[in-house]
Amino acid sequence: MNFKQLSEDYLDSFVQQAGKLISIPSVYTEDEGTPFGPSIQEALSHMLALGEKDGFVTKNIGGFAGHIEFGEGDEIIGVLGHLDVVPAGEGWTSPPFEPVVRNERLYGRGAQDDKGPVMAAYMAMKMLKDQGFIPRKKIRLILGTDEERDWQGMAHYFEKEPMPAAGFTPDASFPVIHAEKGLLDAYVTYPSESRRGGEAALLNVKGGGPLNMVPDEAEAEISGDIRAAFEAYVKDDQERAYLEEKEQSVRIVFKGRAAHASRPETGENALTDLLGFLKTLPLPASEQAAAEHLHASFKDTNGRGLGLESSDDVSGPLTSNLGSLEKTNEGWKAGLNLRYPVTADADQVIRELHTALERNEGKLEIYDHLASIHLEKEDPFVQTLLTVYNDATGEKAEALSIGGATYARALKTGVAFGAMFADSPDTAHQADEHVRLQDMVKAMEIYAESLYRLTK
Repeated sequence: MNFKQLSEDYLDSFVQQAGKLISIPSVYTEDEGTPFGPSIQEALSHMLALGEKDGFVTKNIGGFAGHIEFGEGDEIIGVLGHLDVVPAGEGWTSPPFEPVVRNERLYGRGAQDDKGPVMAAYMAMKMLKDQGFIPRKKIRLILGTDEERDWQGMAHYFEKEPMPAAGFTPDASFPVIHAEKGLLDAYVTYPSESRRGGEAALLNVKGGGPLNMVPDEAEAEISGDIRAAFEAYVKDDQERAYLEEKEQSVRIVFKGRAAHASRPETGENALTDLLGFLKTLPLPASEQAAAEHLHASFKDTNGRGLGLESSDDVSGPLTSNLGSLEKTNEGWKAGLNLRYPVTADADQVIRELHTALERNEGKLEIYDHLASIHLEKEDPFVQTLLTVYNDATGEKAEALSIGGATYARALKTGVAFGAMFADSPDTAHQADEHVRLQDMVKAMEIYAESLYRLTK
């Protein structure tokens, strides 16, 4: 089969079907009738209906997840993707849930993470089926619904369904991701001083949200004369922050640049910038101490401020991200995202994090912890996928590691496999998220060839 030509032939169908899926605003919402909200339920139902219409076997696992499959035999080759997306945010050129093609790129929230790649994998399955290929193993496209939060959907799925013999997730980059760092989401709280005791009073601070994103905006409300200090702090870059006068206080807003927390160094954290300013003010002692400690802990994204700086040859350096912050009369609450090397001792990392934060009266609470994964580069499954990629691209690439957390962690034997290429724009979780159409064509070719070789 000429998968290169077939993938070109299926491009129009990909654009049509990916657009329909992207148009569903599948952001998590609380809902008594569905596990993760009606829009996520709609996206799952839509994909399963598409699979059924095209003649695949489908199954809905209580709205938590589902799958689309074809093939014979007892062994399963899994393809794990997710249908939920992060909130759209601001700054879009066109409406985020009204997908559009501009300059050979498909725009919309989820186009890259992960609806476009999921649809590329689905189209690969469809072209195999349309060509009359009968896999000797089951090819199962498993559709998750809660990847952007805490993976409850996939956990529930594997309580009900068997584990694939091996699988991949189209939710990262090519050539093959054979190792993923450990991931820790946590919150730390600090007490707040009730008496003022300073020339300026910090009324509230807030910024960020999802811990896997670098915050692009943060704000604080302050009473006291701070205009001169503010203007001196931002004098070299007037666009990064602004000040609004209120009746008895001022509101300051700092702007940053969003990025995925797996690579926090590529963004500009508005929270750490705001903290850098707050620590210069004559605040009450405990408030100033908290601002100074948080700024020192997270201004560097390599964990140096927490005493956790480390690296290994397999997966590279530890990274840290201050993903959220709120300060009220009750105290401070900061959310952090930490990604540690695959060879690091997780228990030791957590102990050292506790020590670093408690030194300044911070109380740490672990919200979520995903242990690192690591398949050897020589593993036959890794080598099969890598060979397909290199044959399709003419490269001599080797397997890589990442700081991201993908559904590969949900598998006993799993890797991340595309759909981004080395020169693809990384737009996940950002305004104007998009994929290049030719990237999706090449991904369809690679996925079809891979599934063919794994199941023929």
